[in-house]
Amino acid sequence: MDFSGEGPSSALVGLAGEDPQDRLTWRPLFWFNLLRLGSAGMLLGLSLLQPPLKPLGSAEPHLYRLAAVAYLTGAVLGLVALALRWPRFNLQVTLLVAADVAAITVLTHASGGLASGLGILLVVVVAGGGLLVSGRLAFLYAALAALAVLGESLYRVNVLDLAPTYTQAGLLGATCFAAAVLAFEMARRVRRSTLLASDRRAEALALVRLNDEIIQRMQTGVLVIDAAQRIRLANGSAARLLGRRIGPASRLPEVAPQLDRALTLWRGGQEPPPGSPADAWVPRFASLGSGQSADVLIFLDDTATLNQQAQLLKLAALGRLVASIAHQVRNPLGAISHAAQLLGEDARLGADQQPLVSILLRQSERVNRIIEEVLALGRPQRVETELLELGPWLGQVIDAYCASHEVPRSAIALSVESDMVTRGAPGQLQQVIENLLDNGLRHAARAAHPRVSVRARQSASRDRPLIEVEDRGPGVPLAERDRLFEPFHTSRADGTGLGLFMARELCTANQARIEYYTPAAGGAGFRIVLADRRRRQLI
Repeated sequence: MDFSGEGPSSALVGLAGEDPQDRLTWRPLFWFNLLRLGSAGMLLGLSLLQPPLKPLGSAEPHLYRLAAVAYLTGAVLGLVALALRWPRFNLQVTLLVAADVAAITVLTHASGGLASGLGILLVVVVAGGGLLVSGRLAFLYAALAALAVLGESLYRVNVLDLAPTYTQAGLLGATCFAAAVLAFEMARRVRRSTLLASDRRAEALALVRLNDEIIQRMQTGVLVIDAAQRIRLANGSAARLLGRRIGPASRLPEVAPQLDRALTLWRGGQEPPPGSPADAWVPRFASLGSGQSADVLIFLDDTATLNQQAQLLKLAALGRLVASIAHQVRNPLGAISHAAQLLGEDARLGADQQPLVSILLRQSERVNRIIEEVLALGRPQRVETELLELGPWLGQVIDAYCASHEVPRSAIALSVESDMVTRGAPGQLQQVIENLLDNGLRHAARAAHPRVSVRARQSASRDRPLIEVEDRGPGVPLAERDRLFEPFHTSRADGTGLGLFMARELCTANQARIEYYTPAAGGAGFRIVLADRRRRQLI
């Protein structure tokens, strides 16, 4: 399908193309690393001011600068590890949080302890790490921060002999655990919402692709035209019916001037004029919004398809009419036939009148046969399939045909490849073979050596068996081959034209097909491509 401009499908493709796990892991870690880099750079930069900003580094300035430089270096290395995606995600986050806890603890100590206020950065680190990971790692980060704060307080009291800050350390540790709990719950909800949204995007994308595929495979042409007469969307059927390639920048006046004029009339509230008989399409318009600036949806119906559907409806109606007439004719025809039989038995009938009675009986029988065949067309063909070994089955069919039609067995030659098996209804397939033998023997009678050959062999792909019936008659003229299997088409004065049509219908009911071909030696040939025995009949 051709699009011009940005469509909803491309937007959905972009959204669904992202990995939801990537949006939950590596991308947030990138922003976390930027936060670490900014914090480290700010803490180092503030310490370089003259005079230094108090209380940063007020207790031990040299140690503070070393820790700030180490913190900044660690932030840069974190970005490198993120680019390499090594080590794995959870281990990488844990190492970053542990390094941040250590760096911030040292910076806090060098700035005079918890009274400097830098310890609050530990809450930010614990919360950020807890949002990134899942499970109990968030509480591990809180525990690391609490132990670091407690260790710094013990060091100040026991080593440096300074005033105790246990209360501040306890409150800061509790705050870290509270941040961990909050981060854990928020992360769980964010992950659930993100995965749900990702599933919805995937479903929406699948639906869009399905709709695109349906529109692309529609026999009806589909076009979407904007207010500037640009073609925003077109399926393959529209390009085929218009006879033009439709690109992203195509405009309707250039692609189809006649359709553009019809659209202009429709937008103006006028009825578009009917197309000429030579047009390959008939347009239908629908607005996709309100106002003159709304996009317009155009359907292009193939006139050939419409004509074919109309013809099928006409044939169906004609078939019902013919069947009704056949029912109505049958009763008076029976009366005529019975009266002719009684008339033929009358002793007072003269010899010169007997041929007239014979004509009546013969023609009545012919009309009755036509009625039977017409009525058979409307009856559903019940198919009860079974496995058939073609060699023995064809031999039985030909023997029965020769016996019932008083045909010499030598007039029909049979050749069968070994181990030929198919699936079908024996009675219906026998009817097809007998019909072809009738035609073959009738046309072969004009040849010098009247004979019909029946050959069963495997197809070239060896998945379906074939039966070929050939005669040495004059063959079928080229002009009549397209109508060969049509009902009521016959070249015989006494024929009904239903034999080959019924043969095709019976083959279709047995998952087979029949086709005409010209044998290499001349004459006429009919090939029946039988069903694969591995496939079971479903009807």
